[in-house]
Amino acid sequence: MTTDTTQRGKLLAVGGLLLALFLVSLDQTVVGTAMPRIIADLRGFDLYAWVTTVYLLTQTAVIPIAGKLGDMFGRKWVLLAGIVIFLLSSWLCGFAPSIWWLIIARGLQGIGAGAIFSTVFTLIADVFPDPAERAKYQGLFFAVFSLSSVIGPLVGGAITDSLGWRWVFYVNVPVGILSLAALPFVLPNTEHYAHGKIDWLGALVSTIGVVALLLTLTWIGEGAAWTSPLVVGGFVVTLITIALFIPIEQRASDPIIPLPLFRNRTISTVTVMMFLFMLAMLSIILYAPLYLQGVMGLSASTSGVVLIPLVLTMTLSSIVGGQIIARVKRVRPFLILGTVAVTLGAFLLTTISPTTSLAWIGVYMFVLGAGLGLLLPNSTLAVQTVVEPRNLGVATSSTQFIRSIGGTVGTALMGTMVAAGYTNALLANLPAGITTGLTQALKHPDALVSPSALQALEQAANSLPNGAQLMHSLLEIARAALAAGIHQGFWMVTIASALSIVVALMIPPLDLKSQTVKGNLDIEGLSSVPAPTE
Repeated sequence: MTTDTTQRGKLLAVGGLLLALFLVSLDQTVVGTAMPRIIADLRGFDLYAWVTTVYLLTQTAVIPIAGKLGDMFGRKWVLLAGIVIFLLSSWLCGFAPSIWWLIIARGLQGIGAGAIFSTVFTLIADVFPDPAERAKYQGLFFAVFSLSSVIGPLVGGAITDSLGWRWVFYVNVPVGILSLAALPFVLPNTEHYAHGKIDWLGALVSTIGVVALLLTLTWIGEGAAWTSPLVVGGFVVTLITIALFIPIEQRASDPIIPLPLFRNRTISTVTVMMFLFMLAMLSIILYAPLYLQGVMGLSASTSGVVLIPLVLTMTLSSIVGGQIIARVKRVRPFLILGTVAVTLGAFLLTTISPTTSLAWIGVYMFVLGAGLGLLLPNSTLAVQTVVEPRNLGVATSSTQFIRSIGGTVGTALMGTMVAAGYTNALLANLPAGITTGLTQALKHPDALVSPSALQALEQAANSLPNGAQLMHSLLEIARAALAAGIHQGFWMVTIASALSIVVALMIPPLDLKSQTVKGNLDIEGLSSVPAPTE
């Protein structure tokens, strides 16, 4: 199959890759607003969270495996296989007659999404081998990723209201077919290493470890105690798999995640930095709206408007930063600047109160978005700059894998801190004589954002003397308690972001021009990978 390698062909390849990325990143958040309708139709409220959780589990677990397969058999073919799996499972999701059918189909969809995520960001390097030229376009991919992730709830709500929840999944099919029809002809036939062996044992152990960790963090986020047998058991399984995984990878002839990769100072420092800023990013994106709605009393649509500066500046700084890096041939200063901006933005969020104007909160989001826009694309660029083409797939997917873990860990820690802070502040300020019914109604801050939970609280309060006055007082106490919990979480995010500055300062200088001239650096311990086959 011939491939168009002209500039026009490269731009068409960029368009096809952007379309594939848009599909899977949108699908991470688009389902959320459709879930109430899905549960009303298919029943199974106790399995509500699993529709999203299973997607993230399979997606995260398959990322390093798909990266390795791409290096061995060609990234283009792994991407196309991922798109096919994603489209077929999207159709199965839309057709789902039961909640269990939907959960299984979402798991398959996550496998396709993991293959797409793993290969799209590596294929950018195949389309644009020159790191300086690549920097011009890499920002576009992370801009699309950020934008589609944030607009997902809006798109999901619009489709659900107009066409029904099944079309949230069906709409993927025609868009994906368009991408699938174009990509085989415009993507380069990358070198591959057919003599390599798949590290099945390493893949199995890493998958078990990822599933155990993500399930444990999910249980914590749902309110399970850190000392509960379920959580302790989950962490024990995770630690055992880590202890097994390291020697397995050291002995494997062709490991799924080559540990020598992290002997390279650039890769090790950038990976730690990725983990920390993803921890901050997802925590803020998930919990800033909760503060705006639960504490400040804004509607969901208004809180979405307040987040627009975050999306716009993230998109703008991704694109503009890439253009500047392409000219100055330096990455490290922009990574440091990005971590400083994220830390400043996170700190500013610790200062907000119910009286803070929305304009100032918009400014804080502006600062955060500018920092994240510099970090997301350029951290990947830094890693890709210091590896040989034969190791691009495994290097990119390994760092993306750890970045995904960072986001999940951050979400769980944030949820735990917010829940603990809310409960402690609430119990310390509740007036004496409050009934068990009211205490239970306030156990979670649902009454501050959910009409049905608020109605339950009103019914419990109205059964008491001075019910209306008591209701007002309880809501104020609950809002203050929620603010205290979220502020604790924002301080955790600020500390993690500050640590990312320290790590960014340890990244070696990267001259894109010299890398282009000399070729990518080899990494000690990876030179035994077989030569490419045609």
